Amino acid sequence: MKFLVCDISGEMHGRIQESNAVVVNNPVQCLNQAIIGHPNAVVVCFGNITLGERDALIELCRILQQNQYTRDIGTIALLYSKHRVVMEQIRDAGVEYVKFLARAGFLKDSINVTTIEPEPEDRVTFQLAILCPYLHYSQIDSRRELTVCGAYLDRMVLGGRRLQEICETQGHSHCEYYLNPRCSA
Repeated sequence: MKFLVCDISGEMHGRIQESNAVVVNNPVQCLNQAIIGHPNAVVVCFGNITLGERDALIELCRILQQNQYTRDIGTIALLYSKHRVVMEQIRDAGVEYVKFLARAGFLKDSINVTTIEPEPEDRVTFQLAILCPYLHYSQIDSRRELTVCGAYLDRMVLGGRRLQEICETQGHSHCEYYLNPRCSA
C-alpha cells in the first residue's frame, strides 16, 4: 500500500484512481491501517463534515504523529478552504503539508493521489504565514462557520473575492482594516 486515505465524508470513495490507495471512512480504521499497512503517506480529507468530525480528524493527525509505529509516515491534510484555526491545529498536531481541494483542481470526477505530492508552498507554516492574522470564525451550526474580520470587530463577514484575493493571500498586508485595526488580533 502506497497511500492511505481517511475520508469521513465519503466524498473520495470511487473517485480515487490510484490502485495503490486504500480508502477508509473513520479515524480508527485509518490508524489501524496505518499501523499494519505501513503506507508511504496518509491523506486526511477534511471534506464536508461536522465540526466534531473535524476535531476527530485533527486528533487522528496528532495520534499518527505521536504513535511510535506511524510517526515516520508522512501526513497530508486536504482542506476545502484556507481555515486559519484548522491549519494551526493540524500544524500543532504535527502535520507538515496541506493541500486545498478546490484550488488544486481536485474537485474533478476522479483524483489521482499521486498528484497530491506536496510542494514547498504546501507547508502548513508557509500557508499560515500568508493568511491574515485577523481571520476569525463564528459557528453557525454543527457544520458551518462564518469567516469574519477580527480587525473590523468581527462585524464584517468575509467571503468570495475579498476572502480569496486579500485575506487568504499576502495581499492582506495592504488591506485598510489590517493596517488600521479597530481591535487587536
